[in-house]
Amino acid sequence: MLECVRHVFYVTPSILTSVTGASSMVARSALVLLLAAGCQGELIGPGGTNPPGPDTNNNGTGGGGAVQQPDLPRPEVGTFAGPIVTKPSPSTRFVRLNHVQWENSVKDAIKAGAPLGLSQSFVAEPLRSTFDTNGSVLSVSADAFRDYQLAAETLASKVAHDQALRTGIASGTDATAFIKALGKRAFRRPLTDAEVTTSKALFDKGSALIGSGDNFADGVELVAGYLFQSPHFIYREELSSTVVDGKVPLSSYEVASKLAYALTNSMPDDTLMGLADQDALKSRDKVASEIKRLLATPAATSTLLDFHDQLLVMREFETITKKAQFPGFEAGVGEDLKEESKHFIQEVLVQQNKGFHDLMTAPYTFANSRIRGLYGMQGGTATEFTRLELDPTQRAGLLTQIGFLAANAEQDLPNIIIRGVHIARKILCAALPPPPNNVPPLPALMPNMTNRQRVEQATMNSPCSGCHATIINPLGSALEHLDGVGKYRTVDNGQAIDTAVTYAIDGVDRPINGAVELANAIADSDQAHACYAQHWAEYLYGRVVDRETDNQLVQQGGWLSRDQVSAQNLISNLLTTDAFLTRLP
Repeated sequence: MLECVRHVFYVTPSILTSVTGASSMVARSALVLLLAAGCQGELIGPGGTNPPGPDTNNNGTGGGGAVQQPDLPRPEVGTFAGPIVTKPSPSTRFVRLNHVQWENSVKDAIKAGAPLGLSQSFVAEPLRSTFDTNGSVLSVSADAFRDYQLAAETLASKVAHDQALRTGIASGTDATAFIKALGKRAFRRPLTDAEVTTSKALFDKGSALIGSGDNFADGVELVAGYLFQSPHFIYREELSSTVVDGKVPLSSYEVASKLAYALTNSMPDDTLMGLADQDALKSRDKVASEIKRLLATPAATSTLLDFHDQLLVMREFETITKKAQFPGFEAGVGEDLKEESKHFIQEVLVQQNKGFHDLMTAPYTFANSRIRGLYGMQGGTATEFTRLELDPTQRAGLLTQIGFLAANAEQDLPNIIIRGVHIARKILCAALPPPPNNVPPLPALMPNMTNRQRVEQATMNSPCSGCHATIINPLGSALEHLDGVGKYRTVDNGQAIDTAVTYAIDGVDRPINGAVELANAIADSDQAHACYAQHWAEYLYGRVVDRETDNQLVQQGGWLSRDQVSAQNLISNLLTTDAFLTRLP
């Protein structure tokens, strides 16, 4: 692409001044602000104005106005059916699309049949949060801006010179009609009159700035490049400002976008956009109906799997390596172990419409021939994952699957501490301080000493002994029958394995013996269900959920998860709350 055209996309004021005149300040400011203020999450409004409200400079971490909420009384177990009643919450207001959302949005905006793969060269997302949907860590660095600029150039050229894509967006050669059609899909709302005027003026300069001989294609290339690096594409925005009964209801277009990204990690589909055009998404019943529709789509299934992939840190499965003495752990085993867990999760949450309880307790999995071999069984093919019944006295749910066990181990030796920390933080939301600096490694395993004895002796007099003795070690020790390659065992280093522990769940000390009892204790606790609901709220809302200011949301979500079984029902309830559909003024 000509260098002068690159400057249209990258340093917009210098070129747009000559193209559109002083009246185009709105568009020029919008593009410059992406680089100048992306790290702060700022954004100008559709008409060129700053978003009203006290949190205009919100950095995505929440905002003022939230107060600590008192606990609610627990209804009788088994009786809570919702709805989840909450107050409006602080909003990020401007959440940058993560790389997956950007890729999906590009595909859907231009109606391409498959992802273009342009985000594969983007600077890596920061791993500073459990979920990559957390708006507080999704900034725009100079490198990221350059990635967006280059991707926009490539995308714009493809749209301009692919007749099928152009026709799919808008038939004919009416420039204004094309601008409105593509702009609405890129910004996920209709363009303002000022945005149409600016875009049309830019379109008309295409032949002069590019000069390919196809004036319409040249105009399309300029406008598409402008739209796809605009803040209004790169950010999901909440610009509504009208206060009603102490809260700001989101507009139908904002609800459509927020709902689509929560459930499908992409822009609203045609049905959602049609409802937004009718301003129909102010109705909670209509929102609930759309949630039900979207949950039945393949995109929502992918989102359900993505949530658990990130929560359970399945990316670590890909780094599992074992010595040659442990057959089955050759190259590619990590992907197979991820597929095992994902097939299991899909069966529980989608096919059976169940939830957290079954994820923790179901005594079966899905396996191909390699995974069957790791469980000590035969049969199956290399590519097909089919249901495999497991010994219900030895295994229950995700925490006894080989991916989790092998990733949190050293060769065939279980890592009691890492397993315990993972369960405490990710499954029970236990408050654990970070470990101190310079923690020495565990001593070598001595003759006639079990792994559990080694860990307990090493941690009993350490500065972290309080957390180890009561929170970390018991959780990991309960899994000691399952070794570092996932095999069930009864003897460790010549000694009988002891998996009996005492652990406080829901504030009550409970005797637990072994992995199956641990899984059932977790599955039957309000604490774990509240933790699961908190994680879902964080993933869906795109922000940190604070257990002090959001505790009533977390409590009710946990009760709903435990009492009504279905994760899809929990999700639907979380997405029809004031915490999702409105914000604080």
